Amino acid sequence: MSLRNRTVPAVQEGHPRGRPVKRPLGQVLLDGGFATPSDLDRALEERARTNDLLEEIVLRLGIIDPWELESILSIQGDLTTIEGAIQAAVGTRKLLGELLLDARRITADQLEQALREQEKTGEKLGEILVRRGLLTDAERDAVLVFQKRQGEGPASKFCLGEILVATGQITREQLDRALAKQRVNRKRIGELLVEAGHVHPHQVERTLKLQRKIVTAALVAMLAMAGSAGAQEASRPVTSANSKIDVTARVQARVMLKVVRRSRELVITDSDITQGYVDVPAASSLEVRNNDPRGYLLVFEVLNGPVPLFETILVRGLGSEVQIGLGSGWVPQPFTRGVRSFELSYRFILHKDARPGSYAWPVLLSANPI
Repeated sequence: MSLRNRTVPAVQEGHPRGRPVKRPLGQVLLDGGFATPSDLDRALEERARTNDLLEEIVLRLGIIDPWELESILSIQGDLTTIEGAIQAAVGTRKLLGELLLDARRITADQLEQALREQEKTGEKLGEILVRRGLLTDAERDAVLVFQKRQGEGPASKFCLGEILVATGQITREQLDRALAKQRVNRKRIGELLVEAGHVHPHQVERTLKLQRKIVTAALVAMLAMAGSAGAQEASRPVTSANSKIDVTARVQARVMLKVVRRSRELVITDSDITQGYVDVPAASSLEVRNNDPRGYLLVFEVLNGPVPLFETILVRGLGSEVQIGLGSGWVPQPFTRGVRSFELSYRFILHKDARPGSYAWPVLLSANPI
């Protein structure tokens, strides 16, 4: 079946051959508040110029500390599934509205309006938010599971002690001894480690701040995956259309993407608000070199700020129109010899709360092997 003149949703989060794709580092940095959009913009410009790894660049530019980056990289693979992200539900249990505010999924005004309605109707807050179109059923269910696990789940790599070990601030043996004492006196693990002289109070506070950022990043990732579940299901026939290819020689799969040109900002005018969308022709010019006969994945990271600007994006220039949701998604691309060039145009379907103005360009591109 030809895919021309069809809108094909980009596949979200998963991988066509069952191997999960890590949530892109740039997206994790934004989700957790480790970096601002302008910080990431600088880093990506540097990457386009040097082809260095993003983790090397954010360290070189001083965007993030080495110990923070080490911790993020250690949990990045856990943010590929809803179940993995839920494991990050550690710390003090928060109210549903607080979690959604942390994830920048709703605004304070939207929460206040929903709470006023709750006072009148007695309904559950999650039901009200779904009815108002602020959450999907899947997103509500996922965040409720996340909320229930907070303060109840077993120890995981997201707990304070495990983060201290992962960042080299204490040893595994020191943590094990502190955990043994905790079972007797029920003190907080940070307090026990300070009493034992293994860490200073400022280290505990600094690590707790890191933990809160990691938990927020996991919460945002979980909501993005829950929201894109329908798109993933709809796109499976498209991904399976890539027929099996027998490969007899094993070579290390490599794919290199160079951003030749990219729009620096998204400008929304009053007339755009009226018509409900913004067209940005020839916004990205790319060159991709790939050596894997199975092809590769062109990965889109969509950055939507605290005040939503758009609901979805239509991308043209990949042979057929592709629909990209919020969060991140990927589009499988076939193998071609040499360098393949793309020129991508975008249509942003605006959110009802979008306002006129100039905003940092919200689409980041990268490429992964299959």
